[in-house]
Amino acid sequence: MVNRTKGYLQYLIDKVEENTISAGEKKLLDDYMQYEYDQAEWDAAKMGSKEKVSASIYQQISTPTQHKKSVRQYYKYAIAASIALLVCLGIELKLQSSASKIYSLSTSSSLDSVVLNDGSTVYLAAHSILNYPAQFEGQTREVSLIKGNAFFKVTKDPAHPFIITSGNIKTKVLGTSFHISLEKDRSSVTVVTGLVHVSSKKQVVILKPNEEVVATKAGFKKLKVTDTYLYHWYEKDIELNNVSLDKVFTLLKFKYGIQFNPENKRILDTRLTLYIKGDLPLQKILSQINYITNLKFKTYENSVVVNE
Repeated sequence: MVNRTKGYLQYLIDKVEENTISAGEKKLLDDYMQYEYDQAEWDAAKMGSKEKVSASIYQQISTPTQHKKSVRQYYKYAIAASIALLVCLGIELKLQSSASKIYSLSTSSSLDSVVLNDGSTVYLAAHSILNYPAQFEGQTREVSLIKGNAFFKVTKDPAHPFIITSGNIKTKVLGTSFHISLEKDRSSVTVVTGLVHVSSKKQVVILKPNEEVVATKAGFKKLKVTDTYLYHWYEKDIELNNVSLDKVFTLLKFKYGIQFNPENKRILDTRLTLYIKGDLPLQKILSQINYITNLKFKTYENSVVVNE
């Protein structure tokens, strides 16, 4: 975030030096420090008086001068000093411009969710990252799934399509619910309700409920989905009745972002009934499965090895 902010500030400083900066961009520079210090958590005991520090920087930015070169230098040195100060103090820089801020929701070993400003809800699985704007602007509502699994419940708005970028594909909807999975070499979109438009640079496919598209380097592959309950991994309580271990592992993979590797594929046909209550840790669920099936699990950072 700091590098991106510095890059954009340098771009504006260059425009000052070239005398091509617009009034709006100049105002952005003038307002920058005021906004950041207002938003930051300030520890006066460690950092000194917030008003005195900010006033010192603002004086350099706003003091009038008759020489354009001096003005440019004040911008350059004042902003560079302010960035260095904030970095040293450990304050995260968020550049406020006419466009909405972009936030990033990142999960570790547990799930999380966010309600977007249009009322849409995104459920983010463990080990996943979602980027989204504080406020949707323009003719579209756009977010990005950077990693992992997410389930979307999109508020219907025909005038403003909802677009998700995940790897090399774009998913476009008006109002529906669906699951997106983004892995290293593949991505997939599975529709639960409504119609979904999925596209890459070379292909386009329209999905209906209980349909899925898997995207790899080889292209799109459209499939029928019979076990849609697997895509309700985000629900608080999950009840699985007489399902194969293969299906259980699929749901847990979506929910916890971890790959299951059985040493003997035959065990995947084992059937069991399992109740997952709330945000139960993965290890607790594996203990339940061990109690039912007597299977052994060895957990690594991103995978679980299963043996008899």
